[in-house]
Amino acid sequence: MSFSSVAAQSAANKTVNVATNSAEQTLQQKLKQIKTFSAQFTQQVYDQQQQVLQQAEGELNLKQPELFRFATTTPEENLFIGDGQSLWFYSAPLEQLTIYDAAAEVNRTPFVLLTSNDPSLWANFTVKQQQQQFTITAKDSSSQVTELTLRFAGDALSEMQVMDINQQLSVFKFIAVQLNVPLADGLFHFTPPEFTEIDDQRSRN
Repeated sequence: MSFSSVAAQSAANKTVNVATNSAEQTLQQKLKQIKTFSAQFTQQVYDQQQQVLQQAEGELNLKQPELFRFATTTPEENLFIGDGQSLWFYSAPLEQLTIYDAAAEVNRTPFVLLTSNDPSLWANFTVKQQQQQFTITAKDSSSQVTELTLRFAGDALSEMQVMDINQQLSVFKFIAVQLNVPLADGLFHFTPPEFTEIDDQRSRN
């Protein structure tokens, strides 16, 4: 390989790195402006053949820093909460609660990225931008979420696509979006109902 070819490749790599860094900074700046986010959503889950496996509806609430509440209302009630320290997953039909350590299980959910500007967390991903769409790809191939796509309408998040390790694609479309409205911290805490079966995995990490 000639010197000119090596130089050209080096320049190309630098251009890619600059573009990636710029996309990451742009996305983080957009997310930073969203102090709180509240919206209804519809969700469709597709398999590798683009066949619909599941449909759901619910509500998503986010609050800086590191707080989220993801609740499905149909076809069944489930609740997924992140309070900055732990991840709480509650299945109402099964009356079961599983608790994870947030730092150890960060790859279980894309919602953590939406409310964090922690450089050590973002270092695990690459970001590409195409106009108002950002594609976030995990560097670790074993991550439960391999790719996350965010689409914005102005300052608001309008759609989110999540590709998991099994190549199933979840598409969330947000409606009735409210930005930067007061959300009580209590919304992001969970007290399980009596007789709930609890699996606390935090002590196993």
